[in-house]
Amino acid sequence: MSESNTNNSQIVERIRKLLRLGGNNPNENEANSAILQAHRLMAKHGIETVQLEENQEQISYSTVYCQHKGNRKFRINLSIVIAVNFRCRCFRDNGRVAFFGRSNDVAVARDVFEYAYTFAYRESDRLYRKRRQMGFDGTDVVNSYAIGFIDGLRQKLEQQSTALMVVVPQDVQDKYAELSRNFRTVKSTVTVSRLDRNAYEQGQSDGRTALNGRRLGAASGAKEAS
Repeated sequence: MSESNTNNSQIVERIRKLLRLGGNNPNENEANSAILQAHRLMAKHGIETVQLEENQEQISYSTVYCQHKGNRKFRINLSIVIAVNFRCRCFRDNGRVAFFGRSNDVAVARDVFEYAYTFAYRESDRLYRKRRQMGFDGTDVVNSYAIGFIDGLRQKLEQQSTALMVVVPQDVQDKYAELSRNFRTVKSTVTVSRLDRNAYEQGQSDGRTALNGRRLGAASGAKEAS
């Protein structure tokens, strides 16, 4: 075996160990830090997810539920963007956003979602209050900001996912198809009567940078497929 192949195998094994650490570590901060470190190594060395696949019998699946104060409508669009970029599927259970997928992936997806949702919720409210204090009409400010934020975050995550060749694994797709067999399909989009361009552009800028340097960590009734 050549030196380059040996080095590549060592890197792949290091990434696998980080992913296993992320899946088996009871400390959530350490677990998510390990997974994010694995993703950075994959990007740096051009390691594709297919190279990391191990025995399917070792893979565990989970459904995790998210916290989202106020249940803003934009949570649905946000969850869809995050799910596809973290190898998961998402749905709603009695209004709560949930992620389904491999246990490693859904834990990180939940933390990314909760952080991004809280960020967008806080900043859109702050912008709305500022506009009102200045005597301007704040109508559509919150949703315009949210639309921009999600667009910016999507652009950022899609760049990362393209670099890592991230796709939702077929085994996750198959298991989600079984899970969602009886789900109701509900269309949900964030709309505005008139787009507030300044709020949109601020949201887009924030969406692109919200996760920069972020260290992540810290069902009943009818379900709705997204």
